Amino acid sequence: MRQLTIPRAAATVPDIHETLPAGHQALHDRHEALHDRHEALRADERMRCARDVHDIVLQDLTAVLLQLRAASGSGDPAQVAACLATAMQAAEQGLASARDFVRRLRAAAPQRQRSASLATTIRAALACQPLTAGTRLRLQLDDDALLPHAACEQVAMIVREAVGNAAKHARARNVACRLRVRAGRVQVQVRDDGTGFDIHVPRAGFGIGGMHERAALAGAALAIDSAAGRGTTVHLSLPLDAGE
Repeated sequence: MRQLTIPRAAATVPDIHETLPAGHQALHDRHEALHDRHEALRADERMRCARDVHDIVLQDLTAVLLQLRAASGSGDPAQVAACLATAMQAAEQGLASARDFVRRLRAAAPQRQRSASLATTIRAALACQPLTAGTRLRLQLDDDALLPHAACEQVAMIVREAVGNAAKHARARNVACRLRVRAGRVQVQVRDDGTGFDIHVPRAGFGIGGMHERAALAGAALAIDSAAGRGTTVHLSLPLDAGE
């Protein structure tokens, strides 16, 4: 009887990219690029939300907790009343901030102002920054700069975070914020006389990382100078045309 020989299957399967017609390959590549872009935008939005929750909502909740702790450990009725009043102010501000955060998430893309006053934006951000009892904030905003609105917001949030850290974590008694314009550059400095920290030791939390992220978004250079026992200085520098 004659024996039949069955052809063996191909040893390898051709790569799909080698078999797609040119038009289909281009469509496939475009789809992959759009998918990657979509994922990058989602990641950016998650990071933005994380920064806002940390710098706005969590700051206010931390202020409430610190004031309540101070009130519970004090036997002075006047100090207890002052701490409770500050805690209520921080709670009300936190509630307003959370509502505004939800509103912005649900709203369509807002029409941003093309430019804004940096000094005014910083003052507005610090006006809703509750300070712990015994902390004095001095503003030196004699100079001003007209910057893109988005850059102003990022810088103001960095300042708010630095002031909040000085008052709540470093237990600073004095915090100074200065804004200057020199040789076409905007210089912002926040200096405190708090406990300070070793900048070479990794720290838990997201505050400093968020400050660096905001500086990058604003087109600014950020430097933090600190050491245990000698306070902290946050330096921020950006060109007048930053963010354009």
